[in-house]
Amino acid sequence: SPFFRNLLTPMLSVAGFRVTALENAEQAMELKNRGEVFDAIISDIEMPGMNGFEFAEALQNDELWGETPIIALSSHTKDEDFERGRQVGFSDYVAKFDRDALVSTLIQTLSTI
Repeated sequence: SPFFRNLLTPMLSVAGFRVTALENAEQAMELKNRGEVFDAIISDIEMPGMNGFEFAEALQNDELWGETPIIALSSHTKDEDFERGRQVGFSDYVAKFDRDALVSTLIQTLSTI
């Protein structure tokens, strides 16, 4: 959502991350098709058009982005949500309102690549 993009983009930038913020998965797929690469991807689960689960699943076997860690960002944080996220290819799953956990997860994820 625009609210969370406007909240998280400056927060992640201040934390030292270079951020590319997009409105939806289709825009991300356009970047992928142009050959853009990223160290990690953060995806909201609830997006217009292709949702985050569909987006992660589409990237699982992709030649360019298939190995890129994808972190889910969602207000749905039940165990079954986490499990579904892992099944479709998310490397981690963070509650949307937990900014500290997001930064911590990014640092941990990037330290392993």
